[in-house]
Amino acid sequence: TTAPTTAPTTAPTTAPTTTTAPILSPTPITMLSSGSTQTFKGELTMWATQESGWLMGAQCEYAGPPVKSMTDTVLPPYLRNGFHCAIGDSLPGFGKGENCGKCYKLTSLNDNGISGTPGSKGSAVVMVSDGGAGGPGHFDCTLDGFKEITGAETGVFDIEFQEVECEEVTGNPIIINWADQNAWYCKMMFENIGGWGQLESVTACLADGTCLPLKQFSGATWTGCPQGETDKMTFELTQKTPSGDASTTTCVCEGSWPWPTGQRCECPANFVAATFSAVQ
Repeated sequence: TTAPTTAPTTAPTTAPTTTTAPILSPTPITMLSSGSTQTFKGELTMWATQESGWLMGAQCEYAGPPVKSMTDTVLPPYLRNGFHCAIGDSLPGFGKGENCGKCYKLTSLNDNGISGTPGSKGSAVVMVSDGGAGGPGHFDCTLDGFKEITGAETGVFDIEFQEVECEEVTGNPIIINWADQNAWYCKMMFENIGGWGQLESVTACLADGTCLPLKQFSGATWTGCPQGETDKMTFELTQKTPSGDASTTTCVCEGSWPWPTGQRCECPANFVAATFSAVQ
């Protein structure tokens, strides 16, 4: 079920008469250290074609309103090119979206599927876009990725999988207001997250220094901004590697807050899997 994208009806609404597009403010970013991850065995099935529009209603919400597109470049190549999957109940489990945006390398273990479906074993990196696949270690993927991994267009295949960096993510994170323009309620989407693809935590601050930690709401959206109007919002995004190392990037978004639905702010730097620190 897609999460609601409007503020509660009981929340008071105040909105400035004008809004200003966010201005980028360069800030330091500590790059993530690359680390090895465990390899597990699981099962691969094919859910739908990219053309079916599955991504538009997927539980991570990346292509949902207000983006309403599967080709918007705010989406990473994995999502635009059909290399994304739903995951099951565990290993990895969807939960409320904690694994949205993570990338996994899936490798088919045999040319043929479990029931003898002919194929040709291969491998590909896919991004988590949805839940509902059911079971442990289960990836239910779009046809493009499925065919690259198995050489088939249907069937059930044994695979091994490993969490990996999302190396095809380029550009910077984009923050989007997913809800109505409301000084008392927010629902924020964080698109195009590099490095390991997801966020461990988000903190939002008004210009007067009032800050609150956001809570993951559903999929890749977060809620719980400090209430009130301001002329600048700052978001601190933190990511952890599978080994537990954390790094943070700060996004300063100049201009009137609250934003109208769909307004975007581009962060000055993305997470990158590396073994050094840098300033963008």
